[in-house]
Amino acid sequence: MSLGTKVRQFREAKRLSQDDLALRLDVTQSTISNIESDKSIPNSILLNKIAQELEVDINDLLNDSSNNIMTNNEFSDHAVAAINQYNPTFNIQSPELIESILKNQEQMARLMESQNKLIEALLKK
Repeated sequence: MSLGTKVRQFREAKRLSQDDLALRLDVTQSTISNIESDKSIPNSILLNKIAQELEVDINDLLNDSSNNIMTNNEFSDHAVAAINQYNPTFNIQSPELIESILKNQEQMARLMESQNKLIEALLKK
């Protein structure tokens, strides 16, 4: 059974729509649709979020055999091979991840600017 089929089955078992899951994961509905139709495979970060949100072990999503995909929070060689069958250039960065990082950096810059202004005001007193 494919990863996409498993994600769909676990999602439906939780009575979530693709929109619901996408909202909880901070991705688009089309991202979930592409994963479930095996048009794309989630990066390791999103895959972990999916497993957590669906309350399943990541091994249950990626593996049909008894081999563990992840142990001690590290992907096994078997897991990397399973992921590489979908994407030979294993890359944990997705457009959603990059966008989120950039937003966080902008927020941090604004907070640091505010903090600097407060410090300057305190020092002037």
